[in-house]
Amino acid sequence: MGNFMENIKKAQSMIQVEAAKVQEELANTDFEGYSSDETVRVIMTGNQEPKSVDITEAAYSQGNEALSRLVTEAMRDAHAKSVAGMKERMAKLASSLGLPQPPAGM
Repeated sequence: MGNFMENIKKAQSMIQVEAAKVQEELANTDFEGYSSDETVRVIMTGNQEPKSVDITEAAYSQGNEALSRLVTEAMRDAHAKSVAGMKERMAKLASSLGLPQPPAGM
């Protein structure tokens, strides 16, 4: 029984180390999101942390309400790409560890 528990502890340790590597990789990966007219760009990390926002003069010239909408569009696009990248990387990690894949759409 002792050998079994030792193997479980080793497996847990390996999973923690690999998960930490994935988190670091995601923190250092940038995802760009754009407004529908591409006048606003948002950069977000793989951990869904906003890094920067670039706004063109064309976006500013559309007025406050339109600018707010464009920034929101770009944020949503960047967030969706970041979440997709995180899910993909976590699925690869699970697969490499021999864990079952979550159902599609999760």
